[in-house]
Amino acid sequence: MISDVIKINERVEIEVTRRGKPEVYPSRIESLEDSGILLAAPLRGGLVQPIPIGGEVKIVVPYQDSIYAFNTTVLARREGHIPYILVRWPEELSQANRRGYFRLDVLLNMTYAILPKGVNKGELPIPNKSGLIKNLSGSGLLAWIKNEHDLIHGSELLVDIHLPVASGQVTARVVRKTTIPDDPENRIAVGLHIEKIASKFRDEIIRYLFQEQRERRSKGIL
Repeated sequence: MISDVIKINERVEIEVTRRGKPEVYPSRIESLEDSGILLAAPLRGGLVQPIPIGGEVKIVVPYQDSIYAFNTTVLARREGHIPYILVRWPEELSQANRRGYFRLDVLLNMTYAILPKGVNKGELPIPNKSGLIKNLSGSGLLAWIKNEHDLIHGSELLVDIHLPVASGQVTARVVRKTTIPDDPENRIAVGLHIEKIASKFRDEIIRYLFQEQRERRSKGIL
């Protein structure tokens, strides 16, 4: 099973716990060696995020329509045309909760409405403001939208996500806000954690992400 899942050029995620909080970085399997698995080092903003030798990490790997994960340790750091880390081979893989993993950069339309505090279910506003989804997973999304006075950390949004073959509505909470330098429309980037979603539509999102990943890989984009 391990040899089926862990393959060269496979996109993976490296999860590191810092100060008690998990941080997740995209990576790729660069080579397989007897001594371990060579991965592209985690980067953020073009800067290497150091992991000490002996440090513990979790590696998350998509395979077919499932997600697998294993805990391991960093054995060494290496330099090349990009920086690398070497991690220990796993003794076993566990099937991960696919809802919380696997994000993909996308360009999808969305419409949304900010939910007033204490709004009743029968009084929900109609999502009629436009936004652009830049990154999507089964548990959250990154969107570019117009800034508003009522849009603060913790705000709840009713969001219509428009996939190529399906659309669905979710309730999501703002977990971060950042400015977008030089954006001609003066939008902001908001990280949204999905709090309410129909399980059928979540499966549609996961199915779309896997299909999109396979198509990009076949074209040499990933």
